[in-house]
Amino acid sequence: MSYTRKSVLKNLALCAALLLPWAAQANIIQLEGTLSAANQNGSDPALVTDPNGVVPTYAKGYIALQLDDVANTLDIQLKVDGILLSDLKDFGPNASPIHLHNAAPGSPGNFGPIAIDPTFTASPSDFSANSYKGYEYGFTFKRNDISILAAAQGSVDSPNMHPGDDKIIDALLSGNMFVAVHTNKPDGFPFVEIRGNFKPVSAVPLPAALPLLGSGLIGLFAVARRRG
Repeated sequence: MSYTRKSVLKNLALCAALLLPWAAQANIIQLEGTLSAANQNGSDPALVTDPNGVVPTYAKGYIALQLDDVANTLDIQLKVDGILLSDLKDFGPNASPIHLHNAAPGSPGNFGPIAIDPTFTASPSDFSANSYKGYEYGFTFKRNDISILAAAQGSVDSPNMHPGDDKIIDALLSGNMFVAVHTNKPDGFPFVEIRGNFKPVSAVPLPAALPLLGSGLIGLFAVARRRG
């Protein structure tokens, strides 16, 4: 089969058109962190020493988040051992038990205002008990497509809390944000039994096939030049 320059360029334009929707696709950024006992002033004991001591607890946890930086959404998986579903306390402006707080820039261990409320309007099915042979030892919270924009945060839409739609992605990627789990135990700050900072660990960029298509385009350019 012979290729004219015109047909090659036509195919080249078609491939470019196919690439355009993929070029606008988002990065899916994975963030992770571990949770441990909070200091009584609300600081992360791994980063800040508090003379008032650490909240007495054996609980610990792990959080994974997938950030879509175009759709402005988060998928969250939070697993906690040592805190039962019945221990969770509704707290804060939306009366909800789990919040993502935004510490001051450059101060990842310090407390800060709620920025994202992943449990606001959550369904009971988003929570499940962790159990073994009928013994409950913790809980899991999983929820997908959570909006990170201010309008979706209920009463957490003040600039003094949510940093703004134009800054929320940078805040999530900064390492200054942390997750706090509120419980009904009275000796926490304020009712924060465990908390933990999270940070990016990887990003999944454009589809893996994109480099292959790119190399195909280079080949088409070469054919067009030889036959031009």
